[in-house]
Amino acid sequence: MKNIVFIIILFTYTLSSYSQFYKDYSWEEEANIVDLEATLMNESSIGVFEKTIVEFISGKFSNTIIKYETHHYQIKVLNDKGVSKHSNIIIPMNEVTNLKDIKVRIIDKNGELTEFDNNTIDELGDFESSVNFKNFHLAGLNDNSTIEVLYTLEKQYNIHGNKILQKSYSIKKSEFLLIPGPTQGIIKTYSVNSKVKDTIINTYPAKIIKVVDIPAIIDEEYATAIANRQRLSFQCPLPDDNMNQEDYWENIVSNISPIMFPKNIHPKIFEISSEVIQKNEINEYNIANNIDDYIKNNFTISENDNVSLNNINYILENKTSNDFSIIQVYTQLLTAAGINYEIVITSNRYYNRFDPEFFDPNMLREFLIYFPEEKKYIAPNRLEYRIGEAPFDLLGNYGIYIDRMLDFYFSEIIQSDQSYSRIKRNIKIEFERKLKKIVIDEYQEYSGHWATNNRSLLNFSDEEGLAGLKDYLTASGIENKKVINYEIINAELFQKNYNTPFIVNSKISTESLTTKIKNGYQVKIGNVIGMQSQLYEDIDRFHPIEVTYPNQYDYRIVVKIPKGYSIEGLEGLVFNKSYISLMGNKICKFESNYEINENELVISIQEFYKTLRYQKNRYNEFRDVINSAADFYNTSIKFIKK
Repeated sequence: MKNIVFIIILFTYTLSSYSQFYKDYSWEEEANIVDLEATLMNESSIGVFEKTIVEFISGKFSNTIIKYETHHYQIKVLNDKGVSKHSNIIIPMNEVTNLKDIKVRIIDKNGELTEFDNNTIDELGDFESSVNFKNFHLAGLNDNSTIEVLYTLEKQYNIHGNKILQKSYSIKKSEFLLIPGPTQGIIKTYSVNSKVKDTIINTYPAKIIKVVDIPAIIDEEYATAIANRQRLSFQCPLPDDNMNQEDYWENIVSNISPIMFPKNIHPKIFEISSEVIQKNEINEYNIANNIDDYIKNNFTISENDNVSLNNINYILENKTSNDFSIIQVYTQLLTAAGINYEIVITSNRYYNRFDPEFFDPNMLREFLIYFPEEKKYIAPNRLEYRIGEAPFDLLGNYGIYIDRMLDFYFSEIIQSDQSYSRIKRNIKIEFERKLKKIVIDEYQEYSGHWATNNRSLLNFSDEEGLAGLKDYLTASGIENKKVINYEIINAELFQKNYNTPFIVNSKISTESLTTKIKNGYQVKIGNVIGMQSQLYEDIDRFHPIEVTYPNQYDYRIVVKIPKGYSIEGLEGLVFNKSYISLMGNKICKFESNYEINENELVISIQEFYKTLRYQKNRYNEFRDVINSAADFYNTSIKFIKK
């Protein structure tokens, strides 16, 4: 799996044999048509129940531990969308040594029963990534049918595991049963109200959790819906191991230390250093910046499954690596240059919440290099990033920080530069052809993550993508515009100075913003700031509020007032909505105002989001700020002939 650290520990103790629960487990003999409440009938499918049994036993002919996973679920398919979603059974095969059994039965709306087993179910061999998945097709599935699936996987022993309880469809009842057998079972749940309980299965201790009425994953703007899913993680170590959570973390640190903090420098590294680092250069930022840019311009990241891509000799000789092992080139060069750094291991906050208190290898998906003196990061596998703040999708998550002495600590990945991401715009507007045409002359500065995103699009997009970027950078949302001038400054991914802004000079003309009215023209002046996101729908907020990254907008719009005209509707340009923290500080706001200077209308706008997260119970305050920007975009003023 891409960019993930797996800790798979095989034990060779002689253990007594446990009975195998999965062999006696089966579905009910009679299949029944499932009837649902009327309130659920507007969904495309409903999970009637889902039961997962994870069982560990001693191997019969060896001293190893074997893991069995039994999956049993029933789904009511209500319409064509549901049919499309559930016509295939996709089984991940990671760590699987044998698919022990699979059987499926379908009852259609007329009560007719169709059954499949290992011999009769169709497996699709051309499925994408078929090595890692098995894909079984359910032929003839129709709406208002009930699907029941039962299969068991034999898997390699792995101390760690996890289970996603919440899906893209609602589930009436979910049950997870852990039978640790000769191991010790520990479960931790996330976003789940139910508690794990101890139970007995065939005279052996087990753990069970039952959850009812799990809603479908709700996708909301300004949220990390996938990371917020109801889920659980479990650990099943052997009793004699005496492993606690800190021991797992220490194992990680010990295992990665040879490549993260090399004691021996490869001879080729000194050759590269002399090429990359200027003689007598002592500035840490400049050295790290040059190393980062050199590697990203001269080394290729390969997705091939080739063990040589992990070997430093092969990597340096062929200048090719995978997206994990490329970090070796960084650590070799940084060590040779005498730069102090720390390694950070974390995960994408949109998919996984990093939990320092419960070790789960599934969290260990992203690597950063942190420079504590500079308070800046390098993301080795992100071609679009150069040294600066952490990538936006890692920002706000926790991570483990490891220093050269192999000491480690846990910390939230924070943004040290509070003004990192900003957009500044100076817009000049003049009228031509007796107010029928508007000419917009605009200067824009994008810094921080805005600049990174724009440079990435500019350097890696195809022609269609470049056309979309040009439209975005020249007042997006304005129809029938003619681009007179379009110039980009500081477009290169590498910038010598920290947080150099991405600058755009543009000039456009359009007749789509003016409408003839009695005695003058109405002008959609708000459109010049570009399209804005909105939260107009009045809903009960489900997820906590989380923005993409802290950022700020500062706009100055100067409109030349045509001779012989006055302006009406100026009061509609004034907005002032804010979200005030418990400490009394404005941490989120949209504020706009205007003034008349002789023959010019000057509009000033400031909008900012100072923090990453906002309280869910104050959603309406946050929503008012977002909607104020959208309201301004829809604002018009009138130019009336005197």
